Amino acid sequence: MGEGAVIPARLASRAPPPDLPQQAAHMSPSRNRALFSAVTEIVQTFSHIAWVPVWMFFLVSSMGTVGCKAETEPPPPTWHADVRPIIAQSCVHCHNTEGGLTSIALDTYEDAHDWQVAIGAAVAARTMPPWNAEEGCNRYEDDFSLAQDEIDTIVAWVEAGGPEGDRDDAAPTVDPWSPPTLDRVDITLQMPMPYTAKGSPDDYRCFIVEWPAEDDLWVTAFEIVPDNTDVVHHVVPFIISPEDVDAFRQMDADEEGEGYTCYGGPGGDVLTLIQTRWLGSWTPGSGAMALPDGHGLHIEPGSVIVMQMHYNAPGDDVQPDQSAINVRVEAEAHKEAQIYRWAEIPWLFGEGMDIPANTVGVEHTFSYTQRDFDKTYTIHTVMPHMHTMGRSIDIRVFHPDGTETCLLHEPNYDFDWQRTYWLKEPLTIEEGDVSEVHCVWDNPTDQDVQWGEGTVDEMCLAVLFVTEEGG
Repeated sequence: MGEGAVIPARLASRAPPPDLPQQAAHMSPSRNRALFSAVTEIVQTFSHIAWVPVWMFFLVSSMGTVGCKAETEPPPPTWHADVRPIIAQSCVHCHNTEGGLTSIALDTYEDAHDWQVAIGAAVAARTMPPWNAEEGCNRYEDDFSLAQDEIDTIVAWVEAGGPEGDRDDAAPTVDPWSPPTLDRVDITLQMPMPYTAKGSPDDYRCFIVEWPAEDDLWVTAFEIVPDNTDVVHHVVPFIISPEDVDAFRQMDADEEGEGYTCYGGPGGDVLTLIQTRWLGSWTPGSGAMALPDGHGLHIEPGSVIVMQMHYNAPGDDVQPDQSAINVRVEAEAHKEAQIYRWAEIPWLFGEGMDIPANTVGVEHTFSYTQRDFDKTYTIHTVMPHMHTMGRSIDIRVFHPDGTETCLLHEPNYDFDWQRTYWLKEPLTIEEGDVSEVHCVWDNPTDQDVQWGEGTVDEMCLAVLFVTEEGG
């Protein structure tokens, strides 16, 4: 599954309709290739939607598969010899019986056999594992997507009815993929008190967290840990320099209750969103980030961290949240790192990113040309961000010599599986380079949509970790 990924409870807990198990039990188990093809078509059809209901997978998995094969065909793949090593490496990290991110466990033959058709359809459609970057655009660290031969093996196993094989033929498994974690936690910054989200349905709340160090420090790694993922839509911690702290404390004091309203940026407007330094960000699918050796985010003594929490909490039974940030720090001076946001400024003010009601395939593009007076910088990571209407996003750089570098192309963007992609080969932006972001949306609602912070609004931006002066 995804890097530090969290499946929202609203998805993981979706149960099949009450009578579906009984209905499925009476369906014929004689459908194999035809059934698999039909299910794959369903998954591909809905792949641009943020989720496919778990009950749909329950239905198709309950049908089972059997079939006859010609005697001249080679023996089909088996669980122990062929399929288990693939599942163990790329899937079991999330799909397990010991605290996985979903109720669907795949760490035993019995579990996987029950879900075989859903597994085959999902891997064939490349919706699982949820690695959305298109192959061939760029190369990334920690790529846990399946190779085509691995997909073919799983599909062939499903079409054969999911044979177990002989346990004595079990192939050795490699270490399973797991998301990056911090090698140590030096400081934990947590919201001062639990907070119960309000609003209908979006609640933007900022909380001041004291920075405890009395000396200059450089943050070299961080991990944002959302507490209540049922309601947390995104988290952006901002670094507030000592000279600006009083103004933010006043905003906090002027409003009753825990924290203060901060729609837009930490100062309650779009300008502070753009101008204030970020200490990372979290959206569904995000995880820990370690900066390249020798680089860090400088934090002075007397600074504070403002955690901007965007809650999306429709309904009445809302549980409190007390999210936190874990950081690794160094006392030795490091080269300055930054988190850049590629965004079209007029869009932030409601100009130009119109997505009309009841439309499909609405496209908008913006670009920026690197000038000779701009700082040269090297891109190490790229993370796309849209909201739930986003269908696809493309981020690339056009060079003066006529060549181009594709940083990221997600043809099936999924809000619930956003991630930060680490480039295997960082890209330095030179004079004359043109950076471009292209977004596509489907708007099935009766409301026109523009840029906005709310879940029902939309965005189109790239979040980049960069090192300045060529890295």
